[in-house]
Amino acid sequence: MSLQLPTSKVTGLQSRYINSCSILACSILALWLCMQPPAYAEPQDSFEVQAPGYVFDVTVSSAEQLDVILERAESLRELFDPDQHGRIAIVLHGDELRLFQKDNYAANMSIVDKARQLDQANIIDIKACQTMMRTLEIEQSELPNFIEQVPLAPIEIRRLEKEQGYTRL
Repeated sequence: MSLQLPTSKVTGLQSRYINSCSILACSILALWLCMQPPAYAEPQDSFEVQAPGYVFDVTVSSAEQLDVILERAESLRELFDPDQHGRIAIVLHGDELRLFQKDNYAANMSIVDKARQLDQANIIDIKACQTMMRTLEIEQSELPNFIEQVPLAPIEIRRLEKEQGYTRL
């Protein structure tokens, strides 16, 4: 006699979403671990060096997926000192840009407000790819002012890495 456990069907889209969330969670955990000073670290001198930041290359297809990313960033708020560890840049260049359009604010108020609060707390910098905005027919004036618009996402990510020492996660 064999024991059969109940199984649930997971669609390909659900599987990709679960994998994306797992990878993001692991990346954020790695980021948090990298930010912790070693136990044997000596006190820092009084000179101030700006900490490099971290950049996330984000393309998601739903409000729920973007909310997961923002929730993870929000969970770092208590553990994360941007002055010590640098900022987190989130570069958006997919359908998620539509969530931030002013005409869609009522439907996505919680996500937009959460992103704004994280930006104001200096936890994240959100950047929007203007090339993708043109593809999606989103005008520059349709996005909130706290979102920085950049010409092309891959070039911005490379610039952050090369010029400002950001680490890509």
